[in-house]
Formats: sequence, structure tokens, C-alpha cells
Amino acid sequence: MSQVWRFGPLVLLLKYLGPAVVLAAPPAGNSPPELPAPIRLPAGIADPAGRIGFFASAADGIEALDLASGKVLWQTHEAQRPLLVDGDHLLAQAGTKRNRLRILRFDVKHNGECDFESDPLVFPAWVVTGEAHGRSFTAHWHKDKHHLVLDWEARAWYTGKTHPTPEQEQTARKHARGSARIDLRTGQVEVLSVPTRPTLPQPPLPEQLEKKELRWQALVGQQWKVLALEEQNGQQCLVLHSWDRQKEMEQPPKELLRGKRLLVRATLDQQILCLREASPGPDEHGSLTQKKAPSWWYLFSVQTGKLLGRIPDEAGMNTLAVLDKRVFYLVPGALRGPLDQPTLQPQTLKAIDLSSGKKLWEHPVAGKLQTPPPL
Repeated sequence: MSQVWRFGPLVLLLKYLGPAVVLAAPPAGNSPPELPAPIRLPAGIADPAGRIGFFASAADGIEALDLASGKVLWQTHEAQRPLLVDGDHLLAQAGTKRNRLRILRFDVKHNGECDFESDPLVFPAWVVTGEAHGRSFTAHWHKDKHHLVLDWEARAWYTGKTHPTPEQEQTARKHARGSARIDLRTGQVEVLSVPTRPTLPQPPLPEQLEKKELRWQALVGQQWKVLALEEQNGQQCLVLHSWDRQKEMEQPPKELLRGKRLLVRATLDQQILCLREASPGPDEHGSLTQKKAPSWWYLFSVQTGKLLGRIPDEAGMNTLAVLDKRVFYLVPGALRGPLDQPTLQPQTLKAIDLSSGKKLWEHPVAGKLQTPPPL
């Protein structure tokens, strides 16, 4: 089922009056989302079974990849951003370069055939619904029964080539947020009242953990998980501490890694810690020409502190995720064009076997916008 872009009175009002206009009441009650949170991967998401990944492609579309082999199962240029997997369908955003978007639905079992297209949702004229120089757009999507609900926030700021006057900077600075829902049966769009966001203070860390030299921390369920840098026998140690908030007591700490200049990063879901020792400098090698030993990231479970495996370090690797004994991450490509202009940097998605550390496959995905530093 395909629908043309329809600009009804509701959408036109949003376009000209902005997100503050209340055009529909929010749904009664706070019913939980019907779908579980998507499995996040670099530049995309996975189906609940962890077999298929849906990624923003290097060709300004979406590709469905077999996560075991990296094979392209199907692709489309009708949408640019995968959002949620709903049964045998992928819900995706079409439109990332202007102040409007639509929702398309693709049948995963029929080679990505598009069987639904919503009316356009139009934002204030200065908003860009994707990456853009001097703009940001944050979107949170969830499915509630037969509706797809969006909470969004957009910002704009000065990007001229000369230092701005206070008046120019103030004029360029904009901010708006809003909420909308899209009926997945009819394609109609409703703009909701801007939701109130209560700011709940995060429970404080217990004093004995707060005093440590922290390298990472997260509240996991009812437990504080803290990675602290400690010194033992002249070496650095990364130690995982767990504090049970209900019992108000600390579990026995667990040493994860020992060495020099220890580095830490976490996966997208904050459930796995990646640790490694920084590569030694030339003075520690004793020779500028001596071959460097390979450097490894060691991956530990946040819940248990158990070592899950290791993968080789690669220059520029970022945005790590682990799914079904595979590690996925992005590697940036070479920048092209002048450095004082916004530039799209190519990116490659790599899949590594967590047990052996060997590369399984790699595939180009959507580039990352690199912008010159502010004046």
C-alpha cells in the first residue's frame, strides 16, 4: 500500500505554528510500549532473533544483512534510518535532509517490499531530521498498540565563517521539542501535547565508591556497577565493584585487568566493558624499528565480571556492540575535501568472532558527518 504525500490541515498547522500547538490529547494512561527495545548495533538495529541486521547504507538507503555472513539480503532507497522491528516488518524513517519525515514499513520476508507509507510529519522550517551542519535532531520512537510514537528535540546554532556578534549568535540559536504519533493502519499523523519530563535525581553513589578513581559507572537494575582504577604493587588495576542498593552492601570486588596505562570503553548497551593496555611508546620498546606486539581489547560482562573473549585493537574503531558471540564496530575511512567545511566521512562496519578474535566480514555503511570546530 503506497500513499502520496498529503498535507492536511493538521500537518500544515504544525508546519507554520511549530510544535507548541496542541492538536490532540496524549493517550490516556502510560501504557508500556508494545515492542521491546530494539537491539542496537552500530549504524543500525537487529531483529529479536539476532540473525538479521538493518543498517543505514553508504548509498543513502537501508540494507538488510545476514549477521553471520555479512551478505546483503535486500536493500531499499525509499528510507534511510531503521527504527523498530515489528514482527516480520521493519519500520523505518524516510527523509533525513529536510524538515519532514515519513514512516515506511518493509516486509522482511518478502525482500523488503514496502507495504505501508504514512502521511508526512512536518517540523518547523529550520529543523533537519538527520545530520546537518549547525543542526541536531534527537528522536525516541516506540510502538504503542497500532501507533508509532515519536518524542523529538531539535536545536540549531551559528555556523558562519566569521566570529558572530552576540545578536547573530542569539538569532541563530533555536530549540524546540514535541511529540507525535502515527497510526500504522491509516498513516494519519497526530501531534501531541509536549510531554512533561520529570527530572528524577539519580541515586547517589555510596561514599566508599565515590571516593575511588572511577573510569566507568552505571546503575544496572538495583546495583551500582563501578569500574575503578587502583594501584597494586606498582601496577594499575581495573577493579569492578558492585553495590546492592536494596541490601546497602558491596559485593566482593573483582579485578579485571592489570598493566600500564589501562584504557576503558563500553558497548552501546553498557552491558560489556572493553579493556586493554595502551601500546608502549618507542622508549619502552628500546628501538624505534622494533615491531610492536598486537594489542587486544578484553571484553568483560558488567553483570558477572566474567571474561567473554578478546578482539584485536584497530585504529579509529568505535561504537562497539556484542551480539551472539560476535563483536560489531565501526571504522572511519579517509576524509575527503577541505577540513574547514562539513565533510561526510566514510564508515565500515566490521564483525569479529568473539571466541577467536578473527574478522568474519566487513561492509560499508552510512558515513558520519564531520564538521569544522566552532569559531
